[in-house]
Amino acid sequence: MSAIELFMNSLAGLGILFFGIKMVTRNLGAIAGSRLRGAITRVTRRPLSAMAAGTALGFVSQSGRTTSFIMASFVHAGVLEPRRALPVALWSNLGCTLVVIAAVFPIHLLALFVLALSGAAIAFERPKPLLKGASAIFGLALMLFGLRMMSQAALLLTEQGLFSDAITFIQASLPLAFLFGLVLTFVAQSHMAIMLIAVAMAKQGIFGADETLMLVFGAHAGSSLITWFTGFNFHGQARQVVLAEIFYNAVSVSLFLVAYGADRLLADGAGLAWLREVSHVDSGTLALGVAIVVNALAPLVLNLLAGPYLHFCARLSPPLPAEELGQPKYLHNDSTDSPHTVLLLAEMEQLRLFERLPAYGAALRGEGEGGPSPEEYREAFDMVSGVIERAQAALMALEMSDEDTEWLIGQQKRQHLLHTLDEACFELWQAAHVLDPHLHDMRERILAELDSLLDLADDAMKTSNPADFPAIEEKTRDCGERMEAMRKAYLAASHHHTPEERSQILAITSTYERIAWAIRRLSASLEKRPALS
Repeated sequence: MSAIELFMNSLAGLGILFFGIKMVTRNLGAIAGSRLRGAITRVTRRPLSAMAAGTALGFVSQSGRTTSFIMASFVHAGVLEPRRALPVALWSNLGCTLVVIAAVFPIHLLALFVLALSGAAIAFERPKPLLKGASAIFGLALMLFGLRMMSQAALLLTEQGLFSDAITFIQASLPLAFLFGLVLTFVAQSHMAIMLIAVAMAKQGIFGADETLMLVFGAHAGSSLITWFTGFNFHGQARQVVLAEIFYNAVSVSLFLVAYGADRLLADGAGLAWLREVSHVDSGTLALGVAIVVNALAPLVLNLLAGPYLHFCARLSPPLPAEELGQPKYLHNDSTDSPHTVLLLAEMEQLRLFERLPAYGAALRGEGEGGPSPEEYREAFDMVSGVIERAQAALMALEMSDEDTEWLIGQQKRQHLLHTLDEACFELWQAAHVLDPHLHDMRERILAELDSLLDLADDAMKTSNPADFPAIEEKTRDCGERMEAMRKAYLAASHHHTPEERSQILAITSTYERIAWAIRRLSASLEKRPALS
């Protein structure tokens, strides 16, 4: 076979390998994704279950980077705190390393059989309930087939002059092998793929244990670079989880290099030679074993130092103002209180959210300089609202008294109305803060009316005072007519207003109508709420 044919076979095997990895990731994610996401908040309560969950999630996603991004998204959404997301992100690296074990076992014939069996299941779409599983198995078999195809072609290529010189060059320089692993990982966007290739080629005798180890841990360093560049969209506490993953690889590479360097400098490589002699395995299997040990030790060390480690990451990426505002004061994601207590705590969180609504009007008047911005208040509302809604959803699965069930249903309606109110107040700020000065008097009239209405509704939420409900009804009943009259009065002087100003007048008055409608509905719901005690 010519060098060109061997090279094309190697490239084809590489393509099949990458496609197989993608198939496994996509289909295992579809099988376990929703269940894993639902269970992750429960298992992170205890260190051992968090460790197991991280390892499993890493095996499914086949990427520590992907897992850290999932955990960062959970933190950003307020589902998890960084301290609970950290163990899952760290231990996922061990999980994805375990996938490489498939490369060291002589299961080529089994892979071909599985390829045929799962391929037939996919082609005939039978059995339907197991199609995702069959697709994942097909991807795994493709991965092994492509790996063997590539490594066998690469073995023959090493006999060709140019390729033989390249391999000799890598074998002659361990730092170059490390750099080679780093660059290839950056190009392939998958350190696991580079590890698979390095281990498979070592099993064929192309690389020795030293070069293979350098390629493997160079791939770890490359993974840190990829995570750094692709995780730029995370900020605040979510970025702390991403940084923890970046520095995880730095720690694991450092652990290996310190141990390897000490062995080379102090014992002239006797430690690695002793491992090879005792284990009676080839260079690829030995390198994989070392990688597994390092990826088990690194998260263990970092979990023991979780406090200082998280503090270090927090200094590099401090919480955003919205995240500090978005911390619930009473409810928590793992609350185990009774349904009645959870409902009471949710009411208190709803009151906290409502009491922030005047901040939008204050921002229009230029008050609260240096404090949180309206955008940060809006983002914080969504975070606290998410905690409330998850607590309410958890209650729906429990047996409750009829009174508590009615209370929960009413509370969910009020939560929806609060969302409408916060959204409308934010939109009012967006429309009103760009008004021309000659329309500021209209803005002040609306803000004064809004403040009065919010004060009444705030008192109703706190005390359920029977006198507040008729007053709110009175103030909101003819709001539409008053806003219409205001619009007509301002729009009548059409020669004084540009089309943009006319649009602003319509936006502000119609948004305030929506606010008044939502407060009226909220008041009606509060009137039916049971007495808080």
